[in-house]
Amino acid sequence: MTVPAVPEPAVPEPESPVRPPLGPSRGSAGRADVVLPAQQRAHGNGPPDASRGAERVPVLVLVSADWAAPSRPAPTLLREISRRWGTSMQCLLIEDPEDAFLDRWGIEHLPTWLRFVTDDVDGEQSELHGLTPGGEELVLDGPWRLTHRRSGALPKHVVDAELGPEAG
Repeated sequence: MTVPAVPEPAVPEPESPVRPPLGPSRGSAGRADVVLPAQQRAHGNGPPDASRGAERVPVLVLVSADWAAPSRPAPTLLREISRRWGTSMQCLLIEDPEDAFLDRWGIEHLPTWLRFVTDDVDGEQSELHGLTPGGEELVLDGPWRLTHRRSGALPKHVVDAELGPEAG
């Protein structure tokens, strides 16, 4: 008696480590559930509290992608330091950024950390689209001036010292 041949199950093709996966990106420009003016920086939870008034805080933007291996731990680090900084600094995650964003800010490597401040005189009028560390979509408008940039996987103490609220 012969045993019928059992077909082997189809194995999905693994994702390429150098090519981004196809499909919609999370935090891509053009979509937003929350739009805040530059002076409203309470981590996407509405207007700033009355004690802060119209104070403008810096914004730390992490540009990363799931398919870029050095970027994988960076969003976790962003969440941790965002909790530590509280409302003294706004944090924004941009995953799988569009080419126009990469070109506009001169990003060549992922992850890239960008520190922005609002600047009504010399700032570039633009919006920053991305996710809060809590995962909510957020758009921050303003005139933005890039004050510091670092590329690559960074330890927490370097991010805090070079890009944090006291780095200004």
